[in-house]
Amino acid sequence: MLDHKLLLIWLHVVGNITWVGAILAVAAVLTGAAGDAKLRGELGLRIYQHLAVPAFVLSFVCGATRLAMDTSYYFVQTHWMHAKLPAALVVIGLHHVLGARAKKMARGEVQEAGPAAKIAAVLALTAALAAFFAIVKLPR
Repeated sequence: MLDHKLLLIWLHVVGNITWVGAILAVAAVLTGAAGDAKLRGELGLRIYQHLAVPAFVLSFVCGATRLAMDTSYYFVQTHWMHAKLPAALVVIGLHHVLGARAKKMARGEVQEAGPAAKIAAVLALTAALAAFFAIVKLPR
């Protein structure tokens, strides 16, 4: 049977999968060659607002709630969260950078995606690193 702790972890993981996929889709749209920059910005912003942000909120709320339910386990008894959380914070920061770029492109304030492709690559690698720490539970 699914207890409330496991339910929170499941929702956190579902949120992460959707969030990271959506924010990488934002970067893919922004850096695409089809259409003008403003249109790509509008499409990227729609993905950001309707998929990436809600999934991020789900992931963050469920993860923070689960963490708050047993802080001793996550911070004292085991140590893998010490590695996962900084990686997650980097992903969160890059998420906001890509969202800001989408907003600027949608408004016509910038005509290029700028470093969105490189940001997306760092985001993807850092998200994979956070997942690695959570699954392998390193450091112990």
